[in-house]
Amino acid sequence: MHSCKPATNDNDSNSVGAEKSTQESPTDTMGIVKPTLDNPSSKNYSALTTSKESAEKIKTFLHQKYLEDFDILRPTDRKFSFFQTDFNNDGKDDYFIHLYGSYFCNAEGCTYLLLDNNLNEVAVFNNLYSPIYRSDKTTNGWNDIILFSPDILKDEHQYINITYKNGKYNYNTKEAKKLDAIPSQNCIVMWNNEVNAKEFSF
Repeated sequence: MHSCKPATNDNDSNSVGAEKSTQESPTDTMGIVKPTLDNPSSKNYSALTTSKESAEKIKTFLHQKYLEDFDILRPTDRKFSFFQTDFNNDGKDDYFIHLYGSYFCNAEGCTYLLLDNNLNEVAVFNNLYSPIYRSDKTTNGWNDIILFSPDILKDEHQYINITYKNGKYNYNTKEAKKLDAIPSQNCIVMWNNEVNAKEFSF
């Protein structure tokens, strides 16, 4: 259904805390190789989700951001995965972070953070469902973000387009542009059913 191409995958054994796959059975298309039957514990991850150095930086950021709440966060709440890719076309990777557990997720979705390369908070998105797309189109120097429409069950439009304006992403779903077509093949898809995102603990 989705035409965005997942990133090239690789295997990575480095980790920060506990780790697991957010999708246990990746497909064998688009260069993704399934784990072999004689080694079922092997995992295949998107190359954009496995950097130990990036995970350490994000871990430090999350510790500081949620320090006051840390005592009430359960181990299942202290999980994250991320995709690193350039959102503001400065040649440096930024970080789109998916938080897990009942503290960050509910029936309406989960919390996601977008940080720039210097770990400045660009956006906080609450109650989102994946997949999430980094569009090939830009607004004010930042790539647009394509999300599932919250009105998908009562509206023929399946996606909305979020743009960067006045120094932030405007996550106003009522004002967001609705898209008539599926996202472009040139966009980057994150947390879809065809690729694993490595999961870390903080």
